[in-house]
Amino acid sequence: MQGMGQFQQILWAVNVAVGVVLLALLIARKKFRAFPAFTGYLLLNLSQAVAFYFATRRWGYASRNMWLFGWSSQAVVTLARALAVAELCRNMLARYHGVWGLAWRVLCGSAMLVILYSGFAGRRRWELAFPALDRSLELSIAAVIVILLLFVRYYEVVADPVDRSLAVGLCLYSCFGAVNNTILDRYLYSYQELWIILGMLSFLASLMVWTWALRSPQSVSRREEALLAPGIYESLAPQINLRLRTLNDRLSQFWNSESPRR
Repeated sequence: MQGMGQFQQILWAVNVAVGVVLLALLIARKKFRAFPAFTGYLLLNLSQAVAFYFATRRWGYASRNMWLFGWSSQAVVTLARALAVAELCRNMLARYHGVWGLAWRVLCGSAMLVILYSGFAGRRRWELAFPALDRSLELSIAAVIVILLLFVRYYEVVADPVDRSLAVGLCLYSCFGAVNNTILDRYLYSYQELWIILGMLSFLASLMVWTWALRSPQSVSRREEALLAPGIYESLAPQINLRLRTLNDRLSQFWNSESPRR
């Protein structure tokens, strides 16, 4: 167990170092302006890592205070990651008003389901309330990203490569987090240390994906949120697809939203 603890400390230090490098890239490339929610999530994650280190020194690894602190802070960080996912959805879909209207409603509906699910789990056993909340959040995040990427591919939406890479990293981490929490739900205390190590390894993999995506010094381009005339959509396919415009117009009418600028 002692060797496992040493490996955990090394892995913690590597995660913090790579996270600092990623944050420095966001600031140096001035890409934090394009991804404020993602930058906030990264800052919260680094703060949690530092606080976790000092909390273990004060309360010990297996104390009840440490359990409550770890899971409550994890819930805050996961919610921040959910906001980063919402930011990616907005970046890719906001210029399509009808489609974005559907997207944010799905996000809000997922949040409500998370609250109901975690409340039900907490009634059975208080130790499972936080893992249930985190697992349901992870599942919601992963599902939203998968649907987003499938939608972007099917309708051939032009998306920034950085947006895609951030989405892939977030999706992979959430998928693994959901599986990891499911195992923790069954074995609980006997799996706790391995759960932390596997979680840090998966997050390190996502950090590497994000760092690679943000390595370019080119600024992130943002397209104007304007739709073109119907005839131009047909001539510019597959960049702008007539099917997407039709869907967007129908959803705009359904939500009673403003018509896209022509």
